[in-house]
Amino acid sequence: MELRRFELSVEKISSMSEMLVPLDGREPSLRAVPVAARIAARLGLSLRLFSVSDDPGATETWLQSQAQRLLPEMDVAVAAMSGDPAEVIVDQAGPDTLVGMATAATLLPHQGHVGSVAESVVRGVGRPVLLIGPHVDLDPGAPIDRVVVPVDGSSLSEQALDVAADLANTLGVAVWAVSVISEKTEAAAGQKLGMAPFTRESGYVRSLADDLTARHGVRTGFEVLHIKDPAKAIIDFTGHDGAVVMSTHGRSGLSRLFAGSVAHAVVAGSKRPVVVCRPSEVE
Repeated sequence: MELRRFELSVEKISSMSEMLVPLDGREPSLRAVPVAARIAARLGLSLRLFSVSDDPGATETWLQSQAQRLLPEMDVAVAAMSGDPAEVIVDQAGPDTLVGMATAATLLPHQGHVGSVAESVVRGVGRPVLLIGPHVDLDPGAPIDRVVVPVDGSSLSEQALDVAADLANTLGVAVWAVSVISEKTEAAAGQKLGMAPFTRESGYVRSLADDLTARHGVRTGFEVLHIKDPAKAIIDFTGHDGAVVMSTHGRSGLSRLFAGSVAHAVVAGSKRPVVVCRPSEVE
C-alpha cells in the first residue's frame, strides 16, 4: 500500500506579531478574550478582536465595548467584516497571526456556533490555532511552566514537536513528549515489535525529547502514561500549569477532531487552551 506523506507548513509562533480573537456575539465566544489576552501578553503579541457580521459598523461598536469591559487596561484593536465567518477569519489570519478562539468542542449541531467555525478555521488556516475549550480556566493562577506534546508513534503526531519546541523556547519553559499506553497501543506494540510496550514507548519518547534538545536547545522531559483513557491521561498530566500542543489525526482532516478523537476530547476537557496543528497531505 502506498504511504501518504504529510507536512506542516507553519510559520513559527515566535515570529508572529498578532493574536486574532474571532467573536460571534454570543457569551461562550467571549470566554476567549481574557484567555487570549493573557497568552498574547506573554508572547508579546498585539491583540485584535474580530467579528463577522451583516452590520460591521454596529458590531465594531459592540467589540469596542467588550474590549473596554473585559480588558480595560489593554490597547486592543477591533474590526468587523461581512461574509462567510470561516472564510473571512482565514483570510484575516496572515502569516504573522495566531488565531485564538473559543470552541464548544461538542458533537451537537452548532447552527452557526463558533464550534463549527473553529473546525473550518483550523482546516483553512493551515497553521497552529489556539483552541479555547468550554472548561478552560479564565484565570488559572499559575503561569504556563511546560508544554506537553502527545505522540503515538505516527509521523502526524510528531509534526507538533517543532511547534511545541518553538513555543516552549518563546515562553522559556520545557517541552514534555508524552505517550499513553492503552489496551489498544499495548496490542499494537506487541504485534508490531514483539517487545514490552513500556520499554518501547520509553525509548521512543526519550529519543524524541533528546532530538528536540539537540535541534532546538530546549529543555525537555518525557513520560509514558498508563491509563485506558488517553485524553484523560493527557489532561491530568498537563494539569493547571501546562499547555498542550498536538496534531490532528485522520486523512479526512479536522472532521475527526470534532468527532470523538483524542484531540477532540483533550480540547473539550482541558483546563488550558490547546494549540492544534493540522498537517496537510503532500502530493
